[in-house]
Amino acid sequence: MAILGANAQNYEVGTSTALWGNPTAADLQEAKKCGVNYIEVALNTCYRGVPENEVEPCVRAMKAKIDSAGLSVWSIHLPFSRTLDISVTDNASREENVRFIAKMIALSAIFKPSRLVLHASSEPIYDVDREQRIVNASQSIATLKNYADKIGVQLCIENLPRTCLGNTPEELLRIIGSTQGVGICFDQNHYMRGSTEYFVRVAGSKIATIHASDFEGKNECHWLPTQGIIEWGKFMKDLADIGYRGVFMYEATKDKNSKEKLTPQQVMDSFNAIKSAYNNKK
Repeated sequence: MAILGANAQNYEVGTSTALWGNPTAADLQEAKKCGVNYIEVALNTCYRGVPENEVEPCVRAMKAKIDSAGLSVWSIHLPFSRTLDISVTDNASREENVRFIAKMIALSAIFKPSRLVLHASSEPIYDVDREQRIVNASQSIATLKNYADKIGVQLCIENLPRTCLGNTPEELLRIIGSTQGVGICFDQNHYMRGSTEYFVRVAGSKIATIHASDFEGKNECHWLPTQGIIEWGKFMKDLADIGYRGVFMYEATKDKNSKEKLTPQQVMDSFNAIKSAYNNKK
């Protein structure tokens, strides 16, 4: 898949399948008609509560729906849960989790994505365990990077909120630091210890994909961008300034002002408002 230009005017918009939960072919076709050309596949849909023998058929069914809509897959969000954690202190459990994620990476090849998004941990992480959990996560990531390389996709570790590993850009850089080629997925509504400007400045060119969603600054909300505290025009400019060459990928699932589900048209309206704010910042 071609990597896009580092000019904000060239950014394409994408959305996670989490917008719908488990989208139908018609949902994805509507997104394409609205101008959403890229998708992130949230594989938890095919993992949580799904019998093991049905995981692969579910993933292949998702691909068929995406293909029918003519969408391109930019990224795959690998499964995560409280127990599916690559940093756990029990080595047998960690190795089992890494083996499962490796299988999901191999299966992800059918989508021909550019990025894989992975969580470094679940939560809670207690202070007494944190250093060991960082070491464990780093070792797991080094192993999983080899599987990502086999399918020609960049592995990206997502910043996470609260006590999770990677809740600051500095810690996230520590986690990925010893493995060359691993990138960062920057989720703005997961970063609660500073500004988006600060995160982008520290993480810099390591940011290889994003999850765009808004919040009130205290906890993750996954609101539609422009509905919370983030200055989106400034954020888009900061991305362009570090040479970000990816999709402007939405992981918004909620409308702050309504109980109704978000629509692809709202995603596009939000993106156009952000581009307008960016133009006013230039």
